[in-house]
Amino acid sequence: MSLLRLCLLTVLSVATLPGLGSTPTLAQSASQSTSEASNQQTARISDLTKRLDKVEKSLGLKHISAEGLNDLQDEIADIKAKASQLEANLAPQAAEAKARLDALTPVEEKAKTDPKADAKEPGKPEETLPTQESGGGAPAAQSDTTQEEKQLQTQRDDLGKIYANLQSQLTLIRASIVRADLLQNRITLSLQDRFTSELLERSGTILNPILWARGLSGIGTLWDNTFLLSSDWMSYLSNKAEDRIWEVFGMIFLVALLIIGPLRYLLFSGIARLARLEHPTPLQRSSHALWSIFVYTFVPFAILVGGTIILENASLLPFRIEQIIELLLAVVFISALSYGTLRALLAPQKPTYRLVNYRTPRATKLFGIGLLLITTYAIQATVSAFGEVLIGRLETTIMIRGASSIISAILIWIALKLVVGAAARSDTPQTSNEQDYQNPSFALPTFLLWLRPLVWLSCIVIIAAPILGYVSLGFFLSEQLLRIFLTLGLLGILTGFIDNFLLENIDPNTDKVRKLATSMGLKAKTLGQISVLFNGVLRILLYCATALLIFAPWGLRSTDFFTAIKTGALQLQFGDLQISPVGILGSILVFIIALVLVKGVQRWMERRLLPSTNLDTGLKNSIQTSVGYVGFIIAVMLAFSYLGIDLSNLALVAGALSVGIGFGLQSIVNNFVSGLILLVERPIKTGDWVVVGADQGYVKKISVRATKIETFDRATVIVPNSDLISNRVMNWMHNGSMGRIIIPVGVSYDADPEQVREILLKIAEESEHIASYPSPTVYFMDFGASSLDFQLRCYIQNIDNSLSAKSALRFAIFKALKEANIEIPFPQQDIHVRSISAEDDDLEIIQPKRPTKAAKTKHEMTSDEADLEGDADGSY
Repeated sequence: MSLLRLCLLTVLSVATLPGLGSTPTLAQSASQSTSEASNQQTARISDLTKRLDKVEKSLGLKHISAEGLNDLQDEIADIKAKASQLEANLAPQAAEAKARLDALTPVEEKAKTDPKADAKEPGKPEETLPTQESGGGAPAAQSDTTQEEKQLQTQRDDLGKIYANLQSQLTLIRASIVRADLLQNRITLSLQDRFTSELLERSGTILNPILWARGLSGIGTLWDNTFLLSSDWMSYLSNKAEDRIWEVFGMIFLVALLIIGPLRYLLFSGIARLARLEHPTPLQRSSHALWSIFVYTFVPFAILVGGTIILENASLLPFRIEQIIELLLAVVFISALSYGTLRALLAPQKPTYRLVNYRTPRATKLFGIGLLLITTYAIQATVSAFGEVLIGRLETTIMIRGASSIISAILIWIALKLVVGAAARSDTPQTSNEQDYQNPSFALPTFLLWLRPLVWLSCIVIIAAPILGYVSLGFFLSEQLLRIFLTLGLLGILTGFIDNFLLENIDPNTDKVRKLATSMGLKAKTLGQISVLFNGVLRILLYCATALLIFAPWGLRSTDFFTAIKTGALQLQFGDLQISPVGILGSILVFIIALVLVKGVQRWMERRLLPSTNLDTGLKNSIQTSVGYVGFIIAVMLAFSYLGIDLSNLALVAGALSVGIGFGLQSIVNNFVSGLILLVERPIKTGDWVVVGADQGYVKKISVRATKIETFDRATVIVPNSDLISNRVMNWMHNGSMGRIIIPVGVSYDADPEQVREILLKIAEESEHIASYPSPTVYFMDFGASSLDFQLRCYIQNIDNSLSAKSALRFAIFKALKEANIEIPFPQQDIHVRSISAEDDDLEIIQPKRPTKAAKTKHEMTSDEADLEGDADGSY
């Protein structure tokens, strides 16, 4: 025995020696890897801090341009993205370290607070130290406990250091994000102040003759500078590419010829094929419009881009020429796109392809006004491009922008009068101008009609601003109006095309869509609903893109927009609660999946499990409904758990709901609890024949709030569950499907009661509807006014067959009594006429009164209520 103890002590001492085993090595390697990762994170945080310092220093410069501010905003957006990524990486690590530290805390606290093992308890005899004969086990156990405490303390200290380091890094990252937000706000305010000051800068009235004289002189100077620039470029080409100048221009000519010739023919042939249709469908009209816009935009833009690429690859573009070409590319693209959109919308020569519902004369006038607007824009943008590169006179820029703004406002005013006049004179095929926006091939939100007064007001401001000296304001507003018209035109065409494409190609009533839905395992109607949802998503994306294009000049940057969407989609802060819209969608998905699984379990129970049992129908329905309620509660709990909401935090919400329940939701909760009572106590169940007040029928479904009862007339009566619990309800099938029926029979006074009794019992015993036990009985009820009243009381196996059983018994009773020559009397009354004097003026004839409807006997009652009548004492 002592040898065994010695071996055990040897093994324990060897196991606790430092340096032996793999645990210290693993701990050291883990510590080293953690330290390296921490150093990397610290270096990244330091780099972010340096970049923020550089941005703040640049922001402090006095003469920083708007482009520089935009570059700083991009830099800050990149810093915030990297800081958010670091925070997303470190936050789970900190949470994990905190959880492990909390897991070790109870053991540590217990080791500190527990009384010593050798403390003497009251009433307990003092223990003696173990002797050598007892083996000395107590000191060895105490040594093991001390060693375990040291290991736990070491792990706790290491985890505490790791957690503190992670928390400090997270604090620095969050401080960097807050600092970046503050710098971004400063930049935004600077841009807004600069935009406002430039927009409201007063430059002199457009009516000043000196301005026009200097402006016209500046145009001459600009023309001379352009001629000199062209001459210098030609000299540059001849000197640098004298040997291959004709090859370059030949290639440019060939590219232009290919685009204008075969490619243009192929593109326009597609338009021609669509234009041959006499009665195009809405989808064909939308397709024709989109294809026309593409062709009219692509051809001129492709020629200019192709020539630019050839010259750039040949290194034949000087800096200023390259700048002018880049600006002219934008002018050509916008002008061509505007022309294609205008032609697609108005189609002056093809009324059947016109997307807006105006007659040809008015559409032609609007098309001419649109061409003048495009020409005005092109001239102004071209002169501004050359003036910007060649440093033209300021007066020329003011004159060109002021004149183009006033011309554009006047043209827009005239066009708006034509549109409003068409609506007032019913010039359009529709009776309401709102239907112009609901054209099947051109769809815009109807709320845009309310913006017409703003267009009128904008035209007035655009005309007045240059006259008052605010040329920048007038030019900016005119440019924005043209941008809005072009953007909304493209939006309406694209939206109409999407609507028509989905409507004509995903129609649930077509065989093609039915086959497609069948192959996907869906219903055709479901596929149609999916297409509607898809259409809605595309509309939202188009509206967002339109908003970005319209509000971009007002300071709305696409990067800020998408960053805000991304931030909002990832995390929303409500006090101490952080909720992510993505998490909400995920929780909804979890809830839907859980509900689908619950429904699958219910269907499996309904089709497989419950039919294999001997339970009655009502109990099966109660079990299935209870499983549905429990599954719903579990699905809600899973959704909240996925969302990260602690259910204990909902105590305040529960308290508020209790107040609401006490006032407004009392009836709902009462019905819900009553429904649970109905499912548990089962006073009624699905399939029972019940009588509730004046209504009776079969219980079809017991739901959360109410119970559905289907009457014998196939009408559905919805009864609140609380009424079924608190009021009187008669259930014909509560104790089973067996029920009693009563057939009242009246015979004449000449009949033998014993014979009548034997006939009735024989008929009941021979009937296939009547149960043999309890046996049928016949009662002699009363001596009636004109008959002897009997009652045949018998039981049937299924109370549902009571009406047919009563009818069959009455047929058999009538036949048997007739064969036995037993008369079934009807009510009779004797009339007594007194003999009176003929000379009496008050001649009185006593006539018998007919029985009223309310005085019907039981023999004449035909309603189901009479069939259900029985003795209250339950005798038979």
